[in-house]
Amino acid sequence: MLTAALARPRHLARRELRRAAEWLANGVGWLVRDPSPLIGRTPHRIIHRDGKVTVRRYLGGSKRRRYPIPVLLIPPLMVKPFIFDLFPGRSLVEFLLARGFRVYLVDFGEPDAADALVTLDDYVLRWVPAACTAVKADARAEEISLLGYCMGATFALAHTAANRDRSVRNIVDIAAPVDMDALGAFAWVLKMIAMEAEVVVRGIGNVPGGLASLAFQALTPTKTVVRYVDLLMNLWNRQYVKGFVAMNAWVRQFIDYPQRAFLQFSRELVRKNKFVKGRMRFGRKLADLARIRASLLVIAGKTDRVAPIRPVRAVLAAVGSVDKTFVVAPGGHMGVFAGESAPEHVWSVVADWLGPRSRPRRRPAERARA
Repeated sequence: MLTAALARPRHLARRELRRAAEWLANGVGWLVRDPSPLIGRTPHRIIHRDGKVTVRRYLGGSKRRRYPIPVLLIPPLMVKPFIFDLFPGRSLVEFLLARGFRVYLVDFGEPDAADALVTLDDYVLRWVPAACTAVKADARAEEISLLGYCMGATFALAHTAANRDRSVRNIVDIAAPVDMDALGAFAWVLKMIAMEAEVVVRGIGNVPGGLASLAFQALTPTKTVVRYVDLLMNLWNRQYVKGFVAMNAWVRQFIDYPQRAFLQFSRELVRKNKFVKGRMRFGRKLADLARIRASLLVIAGKTDRVAPIRPVRAVLAAVGSVDKTFVVAPGGHMGVFAGESAPEHVWSVVADWLGPRSRPRRRPAERARA
C-alpha cells in the first residue's frame, strides 16, 4: 500500500504533463488550422443543379434503409450548409443516415452582386419545389419530409402552404420565429431597426455576410467571451477543439443575403408580420399556413435570443395540421441545432418522431382488414 501511495503522485504528475503537452499541441493546431478539411465530410453526390443551387444526396449510413420517405434538409440564408454536417461525431446528416433515413440537402449557393435581384419568391416558388421534385424522383418516393433550421424551416412552411404541396408528409421546424409580435416590447425595437436597415441595404446592395456575423455575435457578447475561456480550459481535449473550430467556422463564414430577399423579409415578415397571419404572398401565391396538413415537429431553444420560445411556438396555432408536437430543448440559437447536447436532446427527438411517420401508408383495403 505504501508503494502504491508513493507511486500515485508520480502517476498524477505524468498525467498532468501529458495533458499540458496536449493543451499546447491543440492550441497551436487551433491557431493555424484550416477548418475546411474538418467540416462537411460526409460523402455525397449532386442529383440536381440549377445555376448556383444544387441538391445533394448523402451516401453511406445504414446498409438497410428503414424508412422509404426521404428527408430534405433546408438551410437558412446567410449560412453555409455544412452546419448540417459539422464534423464526424457532430453531424446531423451522419446521425440520420445511421438511423436509416435517406438524407438530401438543398444548397442555395453563395450569392454575389449578380444575385441582388433574387427574392424570397425564387426560394419558395422555384428552388425548394424543384429540390423536392428531384429528391422524390431520386428516392422513388411519392412523399417527402422537410427539415429546416431557422429561415430554412420558414422556407419549408412557405413552400408547403403557397404551393399546396400535399406530398410533404412531415415538417421539422427548428428555431424558426414566425410571429414577430410575440417578441413583446422587443418587437417594436426590432421593427424600427428593420426600417433603418432597409434604408442602408437599398444603398449597399446585398447584406454582407461579415456584417451579419458581427451582429449575431453582438447579440450574445458574454457567450462569446465564455466560449473562448472554455476553449482555453479544454485545449487538452482534441474532440472539444474540433467542435470549437467547426462552430467558429459557422459564425465567421456567414455568406451574403440577397438585397431584394432581405428587403422582402424585413418588410413582409418582420415589420408587417404577414407570415403568421396567413397574408404573406410569394408571387401571386398566398402562403396561408392554415392550408398545411403535414405532421409538424417544432423545436425551440430554451435560451435562444434570436428565436425565443413564444415566436417559434406561434406556428402551432397558425397551421392546419392535426399532428403537432412542440419541444423546448437546451441551448441558444446555434446550440439547440448543433451544440454538444443537440444529438441527445434534438437529433434523437427528430429521429424518434420522424421514424413512425416515415413508414409506408397503409392502403384503404389494408386498413379495413386490420
